[in-house]
Amino acid sequence: MLKRKKLLTLILLLSIMVLAVLPAAAKEINIQAPTVPAALPFLWMQEKAELPEAVDLKINLSSDHQRGISLLAQNDIDFLITGSNLGANAYNRGIDLKMLNINTWGIDYLLTDGFKADNWQDLKGKDLVLPLQGGPLDFLARYLAAENGVDPETELNLVYRPLPGAAQLFMAGEFDAIILPEPLVTVSLAKRKSAEISMDIQKEWAKIHGDDRIPFVALFVNGKFASEYPQFTDIIDGYYKQGINWVNNNPEAAAQLASRHFGMPAPILKKSYSRINLNIYPDSESSELTELYFGEMLKMYPDLIGGSMPDEEFYY
Repeated sequence: MLKRKKLLTLILLLSIMVLAVLPAAAKEINIQAPTVPAALPFLWMQEKAELPEAVDLKINLSSDHQRGISLLAQNDIDFLITGSNLGANAYNRGIDLKMLNINTWGIDYLLTDGFKADNWQDLKGKDLVLPLQGGPLDFLARYLAAENGVDPETELNLVYRPLPGAAQLFMAGEFDAIILPEPLVTVSLAKRKSAEISMDIQKEWAKIHGDDRIPFVALFVNGKFASEYPQFTDIIDGYYKQGINWVNNNPEAAAQLASRHFGMPAPILKKSYSRINLNIYPDSESSELTELYFGEMLKMYPDLIGGSMPDEEFYY
């Protein structure tokens, strides 16, 4: 009991110390995030968490990642959720940002319509739809196919269509196979009864590298903001991690929250969470896994991360 009282006293003192260095007036903190699971911790912070009074959170939900990078470069936003490779590319182009964490490690699946692809050989001669030529999913599809003895240039019919239109065409029966992120996977399975999940992209990666965690999505902070307001940066980072725990421990409430903001049915969203790895791992693990991912990208599509491996200043 005495130890518990001492611990509570210590937490109270630390809280007072943090709050003491915060300005009296609320600091407006601007965030951009796409309508993906990684945005949910911010929505939880805005609607459910008891943030310090000095924090005034403003969230803009937008899937325009390039605009997000531009806004960060112009100091118009302070935090950005986007692809890990997009952040690395921006950093290598001289944009002042830092990666706070990787938060999404599993989200992509290969769906087939009317047949089951047990391996990459089964996709020979088939249409495989990808959202962006030269993008992360294009890299993964080509990389995994080649590692499994399939030439993506000559043995696959790669078709490029942007999302969500590509998913709609697949649901209409226009294509043989597609690689999609959740929750579009769950939506497609619900609407196209002849479709099925043939491959878990994360497990395909693990067959080669021994770990199914792929560092897809990250939280970035404006470098100037991090330098001028380290206390706010740490507060947001800490609450974001709490938000991830809340999402994982409250899937039904998280689905309701996402439904209000993403415009998708809560049951679909809840069902999709079982196929999403939304987590934050120790920095040493994250860095090692990220450098592995970037290293493979450099061999095939170096422009995806700006031509070189980001140095240690890339990490917060």
